[in-house]
Amino acid sequence: MPITRSQSVGADDAAHFEEVETSATSGSGEVRELRGQLAALTDLVAQQAKAARQQTEAARRQKARMKRLEDLLLAERDRLIERLNEFRRCGPRIFDSENVDHWVVKKWLMHMEKLFRDTFVEERDRVWLATHHLNGEAYHWWLDLQENPSIDLAAISWKKFKELLLAHYFPTCVKRKMEQDLRNLHQGDRTVAEYEREYSRLLHCLPLGGSHTRQPSGGSHTRQPSGGFYARQPSGGSHTRQPLGGSYQS
Repeated sequence: MPITRSQSVGADDAAHFEEVETSATSGSGEVRELRGQLAALTDLVAQQAKAARQQTEAARRQKARMKRLEDLLLAERDRLIERLNEFRRCGPRIFDSENVDHWVVKKWLMHMEKLFRDTFVEERDRVWLATHHLNGEAYHWWLDLQENPSIDLAAISWKKFKELLLAHYFPTCVKRKMEQDLRNLHQGDRTVAEYEREYSRLLHCLPLGGSHTRQPSGGSHTRQPSGGFYARQPSGGSHTRQPLGGSYQS
């Protein structure tokens, strides 16, 4: 059956509509894809902006912390300088350890501790003040200590500082020798340790302050201080002094 003109036109219109519909469908997919990409890009930009704001805020807080730390350090420096000047007005002794005797170290430490108590120096400032009064070889010892990686300077208390100083200038071997020399000292036929024990025994037996027994003039005269150190005969006669535990005559 032959195709009429109207049928041909209708077929063309249908084909064109189908093509337009396919094109529209394809275009809608591209639009949706573009919209998705735009949304993802917008979200990425928002995240980057948020991260930038957070970094800016963190930098601001860090700067504020650094400023507070600098202020604290400056205030602490001013406090220590003022404390040092105040302490120096008390005339603290300098320890230089030149030809030092072992007892000089202990005397210097005792001197510093007395000043610390008199001027109400806190524990945290004692090492700092004491090391500002080291000189010569003693100051070099302190510098070497600061460079020792096994030493935590922040953890050195005043007690620890004294131990380190005494270990360097008053070592154990010297103390042991002095103790041995002391034990070997004799007065008469007794050692120092024996005198000390006898003195302690008598001190506990006698009343506080000791006692004195006197007789009238012309008679025998006996005097017994606390511990009973000697007995003295009257003038003109023989004179004998007997120290505690020992004996000698004059």
